[in-house]
Amino acid sequence: MKIEKRGIVALIVLLIFRTGTAIIAQETTILDSFTLNKNDGKIYLNWVITSGSTCDGTKILRSTDQVHFAQIGEILGICGSASFPVGYEFVDENPVKNQRNYYLLELGRSGTSEIASIEIIDLHDKGYQIRPNPASTQTTIYFDNDKQEKHLLALYHLDGVLVHTSVTFGSFFNIYTANLPVGLYIFTISGAENSTLVKGKVIIQH
Repeated sequence: MKIEKRGIVALIVLLIFRTGTAIIAQETTILDSFTLNKNDGKIYLNWVITSGSTCDGTKILRSTDQVHFAQIGEILGICGSASFPVGYEFVDENPVKNQRNYYLLELGRSGTSEIASIEIIDLHDKGYQIRPNPASTQTTIYFDNDKQEKHLLALYHLDGVLVHTSVTFGSFFNIYTANLPVGLYIFTISGAENSTLVKGKVIIQH
């Protein structure tokens, strides 16, 4: 599970301008945090409004290019509290697959959040995805590991010779293939008890 978020930046003047679906916004200081998590093909947005701050409704926006945002949800009414921090959650049940999803919060007249982003990889029925395949200098094998458990990758040449191993607690393996001979390779991904969870093929071409 990979999460990317930039820190919240304090600005003196809070203004929001719209031009079509493109948004140019100055960020708010009323958020303590804004994070993204993914699970079972969905994106979970969580944010906390700092104590003493309020806003008039929240709009949740999504983009795939960081420029043109579309509204995908809204929380109506007064948000936040004058005396304690308040947390909120929104679930994007239909994120764009195999692309980076960018999220932005419009917090009434109090400005916007920073843009946070995350990617959902469609693993199809095979339980993995390889990009690119064929590979030249490097490739990435994506698999399901939302619980961030330890997994082992083993890469074999067709003659059964083990040529590469690596370990991850994430949901992907990066393989540098520039020094490997051209050909078809078999890989396995095993769990903590050495049981094979995923098995597939990758082609190396230079």
